[in-house]
Amino acid sequence: MFSAVRQSAKLVRLGNFVRVPPYRPPRSFFCAEAAQGPNIEALTNGDKELEHKLKVLILEVDVMRQEGKLVPDDEFLKDKHWKELLELPTYSARKRLLEYLFKISKKKENRLIKKEEKKQQRGDKPEKKENETLEEFVSTYDLAHNNIFLRVYDNTINQLYNNRLVQAMQFGQKLVVDCGYDQDMTVRENKNCAKQLTLLFAENRAHDDPFDLHYCSLAPDTILHETLQSNIATLHEPWFPLNVHETSYLEKFPREQLVYLTPHCREELVKYDHDAIYIIGAIVDKVNTQPLSLAKAKREGLRMAKLPLDRYLQWGSGSGKSLTLNQCVAILLDVKHTGDWEYALRHVPRRKIIQMTDQKEQKSFKSRFWKPGKKLDLSRKDRRVEVRSIMYDEN
Repeated sequence: MFSAVRQSAKLVRLGNFVRVPPYRPPRSFFCAEAAQGPNIEALTNGDKELEHKLKVLILEVDVMRQEGKLVPDDEFLKDKHWKELLELPTYSARKRLLEYLFKISKKKENRLIKKEEKKQQRGDKPEKKENETLEEFVSTYDLAHNNIFLRVYDNTINQLYNNRLVQAMQFGQKLVVDCGYDQDMTVRENKNCAKQLTLLFAENRAHDDPFDLHYCSLAPDTILHETLQSNIATLHEPWFPLNVHETSYLEKFPREQLVYLTPHCREELVKYDHDAIYIIGAIVDKVNTQPLSLAKAKREGLRMAKLPLDRYLQWGSGSGKSLTLNQCVAILLDVKHTGDWEYALRHVPRRKIIQMTDQKEQKSFKSRFWKPGKKLDLSRKDRRVEVRSIMYDEN
């Protein structure tokens, strides 16, 4: 049996498929009914070549499960997962995706187990009396009867947050999120970007002085839009306090007010401008690290700036300087509200920077930057030593 499984695994990996047996969904050892497999007709649309490829993929997943790989159950794998597996070209890429889905399935199972344990710890709810008088209700002091606490419902909090966003749409400063980089990202990067856009909206929504958000260049038939739509079901409702545009921001706002925030430019955003319309590029560049936002801003002739991270932070060795979209918006919200960059940069993860507790270390760090008051005498022979003493002055 195991030799046949190993041989079928080799055939799956090498791609030497001459005859594919008819697909039979694997039966569960703990259930009499067969496990639910993919909808072959809906995924292939009558394409014989694609149907052959899907059957080979089902066999590959079954062999990986028998070999003890981290593969989720067939009940967890939906048609969208099978469609994504069909688009992956290599065995290692499909294996990584299946491992990722396996971890998500186990997280959901553990969440349900913890929910049941908490439900058992709380116990059953106390039964209410059918014919309870007003005197009995007042004399009983608990959360279900008479108490001094006013219950605040989730719907009330949502209305409060939405009211802030409506006021920001009328009178607040506008912030543009450029969603036109979906073709430059992989499937996983698009999904990660959609998650960051969801967190960005939540971060802005919970602030006392939120931005008027505009998601521009968001094409409807993309993975980014589909994932964002699944995260925010009311995205396109007329009452939802978020501006979503399929067109570019150049058609919505005057060009002279636009400032593109890109980490690849030289100019730092030292002074925050409350009249400008800042643009953040919605891109997750884990694979493609090219300066796409810088090239786009130059091509459109827009002003550019970057957050003054190097001016106020000392980065640790081996840590990247990239920030998520929701972290960038949290920094902009705080600097708009307070005007203090040192306070606003508290949203940068502590693992990326070196904690400077000593005043001497802070003084030596600040002295690294150029001081305009000092002048150089370039005619001297030791001008290199002079430049080095100004740039790295520790006194």
